[in-house]
Amino acid sequence: MTIESTRRLRAWSRFWLGAVALAVAALLVAACSGSSSRSGPPAPGGSGRASGPTTSPTVTTPNRGTTPGPPPARAVAVPRSIDATGRVDDTKTLQAFIDKVPNGRVIQFRHGGRYRVDGTLFLRNRRSLTVDGQGALVFAKTRGGPNRAEWWIKSGSQITFRNLSVRGANPRGGVSKGAYVRKLETQHGFRFEGVNGIELDHVRVTDVYGDFVYLGRDKKKRPCRNVWIHDSTFLRNGRQGIAVTSATNVIIERNTFNDTRRSTVDLEPNSRSWRVSNVFVLHNTVGKGRLLFVASHGQGPVDNVVISGNRLLGHPLTIDVLPPGTQRRSNWVVTDNVSNTTVRTRPMRFAGIDGLVVSGNTQRVTGKQSGVVFNGDCGARVSNNQFGSGVVTQHGARCAAALTVPKQPLILGRGEATTTTTAPPVTAPRGSTTTRPQPGGAPSAGGGSSSTGWIAGIAAAVVLLALALLALGRRRRRPSTDDSD
Repeated sequence: MTIESTRRLRAWSRFWLGAVALAVAALLVAACSGSSSRSGPPAPGGSGRASGPTTSPTVTTPNRGTTPGPPPARAVAVPRSIDATGRVDDTKTLQAFIDKVPNGRVIQFRHGGRYRVDGTLFLRNRRSLTVDGQGALVFAKTRGGPNRAEWWIKSGSQITFRNLSVRGANPRGGVSKGAYVRKLETQHGFRFEGVNGIELDHVRVTDVYGDFVYLGRDKKKRPCRNVWIHDSTFLRNGRQGIAVTSATNVIIERNTFNDTRRSTVDLEPNSRSWRVSNVFVLHNTVGKGRLLFVASHGQGPVDNVVISGNRLLGHPLTIDVLPPGTQRRSNWVVTDNVSNTTVRTRPMRFAGIDGLVVSGNTQRVTGKQSGVVFNGDCGARVSNNQFGSGVVTQHGARCAAALTVPKQPLILGRGEATTTTTAPPVTAPRGSTTTRPQPGGAPSAGGGSSSTGWIAGIAAAVVLLALALLALGRRRRRPSTDDSD
């Protein structure tokens, strides 16, 4: 009987040890699965194992539209007492209302309203003011005087026009000879002078005698700064599309131009003391125009210019840069622009530029004409253009110059192409759930880190093993029961 009791004890020992082993294994599996469900997927290219803080690969991504804008402003509606049918001239009543609206507000026009303005609406030294047209139209019915602009903004900062249409009184606006009237050439749709922070967002300007948009300096000789003209439509006028005479940090992107009497974009300082710098003409759609796509003559410096990704339909890719006298300009980048036309004259000419790239453009040229002409440019690089039979012509001795590629300015509400050390987010298949990985050591979305699950599981296993061993020890110390004498 003693032998039988000993065998039972050994059997019970094996049973308890097996039970403990199974319990420990179950706890470890639970701990692993709990930690992995909370830690999320590994970063791209990684092993998925956490080994402390790591640095993600550097990724260059477009950050358009993510720069924080101003906080929401209080809206002030145009009073219903001001006519919105277009039957009477609202110039004086609208101006009186605008003058009483405090800075930092949003002026809201009536949905689909028609406001006749035969004079000019002024914003003088205003700050953080938004004009939200809500689809309204501001238009002129009479011919007006030489200096009339539908909107004239003098000095100030952070001025925005959104969802507003402006129509001038030019009955012949477009590419015809009669569209240009010299004494009315300053009747612009929008005239900005010395403003810091300009946004034209989904506006529409048509039928003006002057420019769709004019950017110049104020009486204190301050240029316009930080200008963003985007997603807007400009049709039929009497002079330039967008005229930049004194400005820095200008982005003109994703707009539509058609029936422009002179140049679509004109970079032309009015005197040697005026300056144009850091201008980006990006991804616009350009229709008919009588003169150049981009003109850059004038008297002062025009530097750091990028013309890229524009699509020209029925308009040749004509760019002409010609500084005055012995003056030189610098850092021009012209890439990936496409015209669907065929021309019989030289489309592009660059003179006196230090640092120039012309690459990836399409403009068919017939005959023996040049696709691009370099005249005294230093550090000019040309590659991968499609000029048809056009050739590249170089005048003057070859010379070297460094190119500093212009950097897009950080404009409020827009963002820019930035270099970041944050890996891009992981896109999960439909029906699955993806949790963004947390920085090393940070709590996960499940409420704890991956190490927390391991520690809890091991601790529980140790406690269970100790209890099992204690129970076995007590069983061994019990006296055996012997029925023999």
